[in-house]
Amino acid sequence: MLFSELLLLASVMALIACSAAAAPVNCPAFIQAGAVKDELNNASLYDGPPDEMADLIPDESGAMDIWNLDSVDPYLVCKYIGTAKIVTFHATSTKICEAGGKPFQAFCR
Repeated sequence: MLFSELLLLASVMALIACSAAAAPVNCPAFIQAGAVKDELNNASLYDGPPDEMADLIPDESGAMDIWNLDSVDPYLVCKYIGTAKIVTFHATSTKICEAGGKPFQAFCR
């Protein structure tokens, strides 16, 4: 291979590796059904699908709960005031999740 072909191949491989990196996951601040707008007020983190009920306990640190995600298959479950509806994210390849604050927020990165 020519040097320019090797350089092109290395560039493409680096681009693929960067695009495979985890995108941050954020609970929406509100969900809306018709005219009703429900505000985010709680979140849970599970190791595996939530129906397996492996709810993880956070490391408390002030106003925010923190989960370190070593060896975990994280699912972030967002919960809202005034509704039983939830929003669930499979937060693959993230390293840490946080929840808390005012207004309440939950995210993984």
